[in-house]
Amino acid sequence: MENDDQIEQTLRRQLTAFSLFSTRSLGESNIDALMTDACLRTRAGLNVTHAKLLEYLPDRDRLILRAGVGWKEGYVAQYQVPPDLDSPIGHAFCFSEPVPISNYIEEKIYRYPSILKEHGCVASINVPLRTDRGNFGVLEADHTEAREFSSDDINFLTGLGNTVARAVELRRALQGMETALDEKQLLIREMNHRIKNNLSLVGAMLSLQARRFPDPGVRDELANAVARINNLALVHDRLQLFTSSVTTVEAAAHFNDLCEMLRSLLPAGVALTPKCSGAIAGDCVESLTLIANELVTNAAKYAFEGREEGSIELGYREEGAGWRLWVKDDGRGLPPGHDGRSGSSFGQQLLTTLAARLNAELRYASDGGTRVDVFRGVMR
Repeated sequence: MENDDQIEQTLRRQLTAFSLFSTRSLGESNIDALMTDACLRTRAGLNVTHAKLLEYLPDRDRLILRAGVGWKEGYVAQYQVPPDLDSPIGHAFCFSEPVPISNYIEEKIYRYPSILKEHGCVASINVPLRTDRGNFGVLEADHTEAREFSSDDINFLTGLGNTVARAVELRRALQGMETALDEKQLLIREMNHRIKNNLSLVGAMLSLQARRFPDPGVRDELANAVARINNLALVHDRLQLFTSSVTTVEAAAHFNDLCEMLRSLLPAGVALTPKCSGAIAGDCVESLTLIANELVTNAAKYAFEGREEGSIELGYREEGAGWRLWVKDDGRGLPPGHDGRSGSSFGQQLLTTLAARLNAELRYASDGGTRVDVFRGVMR
């Protein structure tokens, strides 16, 4: 019979073991290591010689020894036992209740498991591992000397068992989600690769068609279409880096990379400078990227007619509860009476549609060049 000091020491030991395991279970991603740690904490908390964790395999109707301490080589991950009701393991699993055995030599109800005989264990306690989906398996503590297991011992092992079962269940669910995400990302990459190839194919087909038309106006229109498709294929390479799970994107890095890509499409004398800061919401990245692409290519095409040199600035910043994107150039500016919003060209329709998707406004200004602002949630 334990005295008060011994009981206090036991409770302290169990509390320490449970606390250490709970802390590790929050961050451990290796399921085998987590199960083994549960067995180590079981042995330490109950001061026994052996411990093991068994998981139920529904397709085989067996409990397999997933992790353990104190067992001979060849038992862990190999030993299996049916959940028979005349065994402590089977009873604990099937009836979802703890089964303590103080001395198998004197036991009359349950049979003496062969694995315990082979290791000289004469006492054991089995507790079910419960989860929201039912019993996961059994956690067992074994000892080479006869001993009693108190209600505190049972409560400790039950709490530890339920904790490890839920931790393992959570880790497996997370691993399943990660696997599904990896498969989704692979499909997305394959889809994006095909989209890029299709865009290149369409561009090549239009180039061939353009050569067959004698009308210079038609050839110019087709050439413009080819340039736009090739440009979209280039921008698509940038956009495919992001998924719907991205919450924010660093504006400076994103638009710097975009500008680096667009420079290959600009005339040799046109300089493109990004001046961006802050973050872009994930659901705005695609539309803002396409808007920036359209505005920069329009400026390069129309702003510097009759000139060999010019400069374009692409900017983005957060303002108050909103944001502002702008593209400005030092070109010839807008024609008199043209506010940029009344055009019926495909490019203008694209800008209007993309701005509406963002619930944003477009503003055009012409003073020593052209400036187009796209903004949401800020003062004009």
